Amino acid sequence: QSSGKSSVLESIVGRDFLPRGSGIVTRAATVLQLIRTKENNPDEPEDYAIFGHRPGEKFTDFSKVRDEIQAETNRLAGENKGISERPIILRIFSPYLLNLTLIDLPGLTKVPVGSQPQDIDKIVRNMVLDYIRSPNCIVLAVSAANTDIATSDSLHLAREVDPKGDRTFGVLTKLDIMDKGTDALRVLKGKEYPLKLGYVGVVCRSQEDIQNNKSLKNALKAENKFFENSAIYKEVKDRSGIPYLSLQLSKLLNQHILKCLPELKKKIDTQLNERKIELASYGHSISDNPEAGRTYLLSLISDYSKYYRDSVEGSTKVVENNDYKVGARIQIIFQEYYVNDINNLDPFDELADEDIRTAILNAKALNPSLFIPEAAFELLIRQQINRLLVPSLSCALQIHNELRNMAIYCQVAELDRFEKLKDKIMEVVTELLKDCLEPTEQMIRNLIEVELGYINVNHPDVLTGISAVLSMLRGYDENPGVRELTNREEEKIRSPKRINSKATPSFIIAVSYTHLRAHETSLHLVCRLLLEKKKKKKK
Repeated sequence: QSSGKSSVLESIVGRDFLPRGSGIVTRAATVLQLIRTKENNPDEPEDYAIFGHRPGEKFTDFSKVRDEIQAETNRLAGENKGISERPIILRIFSPYLLNLTLIDLPGLTKVPVGSQPQDIDKIVRNMVLDYIRSPNCIVLAVSAANTDIATSDSLHLAREVDPKGDRTFGVLTKLDIMDKGTDALRVLKGKEYPLKLGYVGVVCRSQEDIQNNKSLKNALKAENKFFENSAIYKEVKDRSGIPYLSLQLSKLLNQHILKCLPELKKKIDTQLNERKIELASYGHSISDNPEAGRTYLLSLISDYSKYYRDSVEGSTKVVENNDYKVGARIQIIFQEYYVNDINNLDPFDELADEDIRTAILNAKALNPSLFIPEAAFELLIRQQINRLLVPSLSCALQIHNELRNMAIYCQVAELDRFEKLKDKIMEVVTELLKDCLEPTEQMIRNLIEVELGYINVNHPDVLTGISAVLSMLRGYDENPGVRELTNREEEKIRSPKRINSKATPSFIIAVSYTHLRAHETSLHLVCRLLLEKKKKKKK
């Protein structure tokens, strides 16, 4: 603060246009874009300025430029010494300028005044750091020569972001008002606080000169006279003054641009290609013709439907290796999750021996029976068949969720342009899937009801009484008391007719089990009793 930053900028521009006063005057960053124009252009004024917040309006009176900067600062930061992070953009056109972009930042301050917050020092410091932290920025560290350079806040802050001093340029002001017997020659030579880009000493107008309306041209002449007549600064006079500072800044900027340009061009090309790809993904521009708009709308919906259908059927042109499409996930639900759920259903879960015994006794009631009643079997098997309902409904819900997620993440790039249309399509598809889930679940319940309504004991997978008897009798090969069935006897069992009284005991046993749906323990018990009866008859 109060090191003469604004005076340096005015001297470079050659115009008196920045607000002046005591204390903190620059309360918002001012971006100055200096643009060199052609001389003697009859269509344009010689010098003029244009503000970013008032485009198209040319200011030829630079006292009005100062008033506008002050008014915009008050609008952004308030009228009581507040600070604004929003910059003021100002372009200055003149044939006597060098092409430069300079940013006038608020000075580093310690004590809050007016309505400034208590942490004003941190706010200003962070604002300055936001600008000078960029590696594409040249730091112009302005310090007053009549203070100790070791305590310079600007050099200290520049060292944080540029520790090697590759892009820090030191400027010493107020050389003409240093105490007698002191000078800044060692600093200008880089012996006190060295910088690779060096230092430049300047002499700007004092507050008294400004109040006396001393022109910048006269100020430049006074500066040149100071260095010419100074015995101390005579050896650095060729590297001092505002003209030399402007020339060095222009050279530094050009060198810095040449250094950064390849990487900058590479970054711009990369971003440009990304934007072109993004732009192409949005499709063609929309015509103002309502009929063309409706046609385009139908094409978007058609593209969405095609992508959705192709994802389910697996006919997309692009094969993605990093994720399964919805069709593949549905197949996994069917072939893995659902099949595993069914296979993990143990037929004897929730079916204890006591339950079987109770069902048999209830089915027989008062009637004694040698064989297990078929009603007991059907009662027990219906309970187990009904257990298929829960995993089947769960499978349907999982597939519904996959289809709904597909509707959310359907990748039709052109739809990204129209968020409301995309949300509406999502709403319609979600409602449609919800409407389809209920009849699907009802169909699953109907299929289970069909299986419960008729127990098909003639199915090849059902172990019938005949098969059980034949299997058992063939297993008694080691028992000499039981002979194997002949092919003729086995054929008669499968096509039962009236039993002949001369039939063998083994044949009688088999025919007796033609309609048996037996529990294994009961079956063995009955067969053993009949075999014992056969042995006694032979004896």
